[in-house]
Amino acid sequence: MDRAVLSDMEKIFELSKSVADGFVVTNSDGIIVKCNPAFLQLTGLAEKEILNTKLKNIIECTCLHNNNSLTVANDESLNVHNATIICKNGGDVHMPINHGILFDSQNNIVGNITVVYIVQTNSVQQAQTEFVSTVSHELRTPLTSIKGFADTILRAGDRLDIVQQRRYIGIIKDQADRLTRLVEDLLAVSRLESRKLQLTIRAIDLESAVQRVYRNLADKTQNHQIVLKIPQGLPPVWADADRLEQILTNLIDNAIKYSPERTTVTISARVIEGSNEFVEFSVNDQGDGIPEQSLPEIFHKFTRLDQPLVSKTEGTGLGLYITKSLVIALGGSISVVSSPGSTTFSVKLPAASLEEQAARGRG
Repeated sequence: MDRAVLSDMEKIFELSKSVADGFVVTNSDGIIVKCNPAFLQLTGLAEKEILNTKLKNIIECTCLHNNNSLTVANDESLNVHNATIICKNGGDVHMPINHGILFDSQNNIVGNITVVYIVQTNSVQQAQTEFVSTVSHELRTPLTSIKGFADTILRAGDRLDIVQQRRYIGIIKDQADRLTRLVEDLLAVSRLESRKLQLTIRAIDLESAVQRVYRNLADKTQNHQIVLKIPQGLPPVWADADRLEQILTNLIDNAIKYSPERTTVTISARVIEGSNEFVEFSVNDQGDGIPEQSLPEIFHKFTRLDQPLVSKTEGTGLGLYITKSLVIALGGSISVVSSPGSTTFSVKLPAASLEEQAARGRG
């Protein structure tokens, strides 16, 4: 969205009263001062329930710092991206939004305007139908294998030698494990989207968390070289231990799965330069890379790239969606850069300084 000048704001807002998309205006402190009828209808809230409220209490997106103000300098905040709109009676919805910066006549920043691109009901119903269809397909694949090999053992078990029996039972177990992972991923998606995810936030040593995940993935790392570049004295991060481990596991496991054998996976971390507010950790692999046109879609549900190595690897297409959702729930952000032979996922999480730990009673 281009810059909007405050003197023209009233004209813009008059026009917004007749459009289907939601408009929200916030001042420099992130307080909502205006919203249009479409936004009120979407949330089911009265105007008096929204005005004078922090934007973060109504819209959840990565452009909000812990201090509730918009990160207007972040280029991502000026592009269309997904967010959660907090609606009445817990009926939260996910909609594409973007933010614009408001200037006064002296070119001083005085606030922001947020546009919510309201997806029509038939589009939502179509998305739900596609979701059910995709889930049904994903469930059917392992169930077909389980049923087929179980039937074979029941019908011809006495004619199968011990090696064949063990192989068929092994396939049944592998497919049952695949089914379990899918169900667990679907449950995670449900908790995230219903905002029922329970988090226990505390200061966590990132290097210890990485080492724990590395040990858990030891069997999968045998054909790859894993390089850890985590500096001494790195401040801990504010996170939920289990969710941080899930984020690390998803990213490192993907790097191993989607890069050729005998290549290197590098896990690094650093404090963001010029600020002690965030710690960034990155996972780099030497795989085929992600096509530029596919980058905006990889964090969507059930997205899998049409590439030979990906097609040969089992997956639900939910891992990166869950990972991004968990990162956002922890107050962080995730990004990816990719080219042939190098893909890097980077996660920023709030740093836990000694002062903050002491203030929270954890120092």
